[in-house]
Amino acid sequence: MRLSDLRDKKIRTLDGEMLGRVHEVHCAKGRITALKIGAGGFIERLTDKREGRSIPWECVKRVEAKAIIVVTDPPKRKKPSGSRTRPRTRQPSARRSKR
Repeated sequence: MRLSDLRDKKIRTLDGEMLGRVHEVHCAKGRITALKIGAGGFIERLTDKREGRSIPWECVKRVEAKAIIVVTDPPKRKKPSGSRTRPRTRQPSARRSKR
């Protein structure tokens, strides 16, 4: 599947409610992060304004031939348990010569 295959597809909920069409596909590090839909998404595509409704990629359940099916509530993310990096310690300043 290509990103161009997602553009202009209808967005529907699991209940069948029409939310709009995809006008922008946002990516980060080679992965899709969000879909911009509706009139605001179209304006964002043409201008530099950030007004469109965003659907996180985690909400997408399946991609069909004519529509993308989404859930309205994004899944809950687990909070990280503790820091992944070591706390930074203060580096000693450059040594001064003794005179």
